[in-house]
Amino acid sequence: MTAKLRGPAARGKNWHCTTGNQIGTTGNQISPVMQKVREVLPSSKAALHLQILTEQSLSICQKVLSGDRHENLSMVTALLRSDHGREVLFALMGDANPPWFAKYRKQLDVNAARRKLAETQRAIDALQAEAAE
Repeated sequence: MTAKLRGPAARGKNWHCTTGNQIGTTGNQISPVMQKVREVLPSSKAALHLQILTEQSLSICQKVLSGDRHENLSMVTALLRSDHGREVLFALMGDANPPWFAKYRKQLDVNAARRKLAETQRAIDALQAEAAE
């Protein structure tokens, strides 16, 4: 009696699952906020710097920066309160442009222009003092 053998399975060993197990990768997208954070943090040991800024665990910071996990509210709040808060806010806002944000941006431009004006005035005063000597 001859037995019929079943053919090879359609999904053999080379099949990659996209559920995030060890074989397959999900190709997770990193959020725009974390993309910006990766840009402003030092490239070496970025997760460690993020841990220091946000007081989250190192493993959470590594997962957030790799796209395996989304950032939580306390992390975003800590980032907004850090020295990189402006960049994080702009990343959060994305393409949204409500009236209050447009005014905020204009005010930031005014503040930057005033800073440049003050620096230029100091440079002029220094040059004037040199010329008077």
